[in-house]
Amino acid sequence: MMLVGMASQPSAWADPPTFPDMSRYTPVNSVDYEVDASTPGIHARQVVFLTPDGITCDFMMPPAAICTGNNFPSVPPATTGLNSIGTDYGLAPIGSGIPQTNNLRTLPPFHTLTVNGVTCGVDDKRTTACKDSQGHGFVLSPNGSGWLPQV
Repeated sequence: MMLVGMASQPSAWADPPTFPDMSRYTPVNSVDYEVDASTPGIHARQVVFLTPDGITCDFMMPPAAICTGNNFPSVPPATTGLNSIGTDYGLAPIGSGIPQTNNLRTLPPFHTLTVNGVTCGVDDKRTTACKDSQGHGFVLSPNGSGWLPQV
């Protein structure tokens, strides 16, 4: 995925969003969310999920979670391409998003998905939150969306 450039955060995001307590969410098996990510000559699997409100998220190497789309709550659509946010970087426009396939599964509300120490969870109020093993994370929520340097 190629980043086009970094977006500055609007002043409405002066107060960072609060990372939700996902300790009571139910973990799911990451194998159930694997999709074929093979390229010619290289067989690969990637863990990808949809949030209940239709945001596409995946897990990358080095360990990080990334979500893409123009339907982030509290975030205007990107002027070109799509919005992207990752556990290792803030909101940024990108040229293209995570490839869509017809076999992407939706992560149910109040469930988490963990891959290589990176955990994402969703609720039933359009909140998606992801954090990595270094304590970086992000929240996408109608109450405020943004990157968190420390969760």
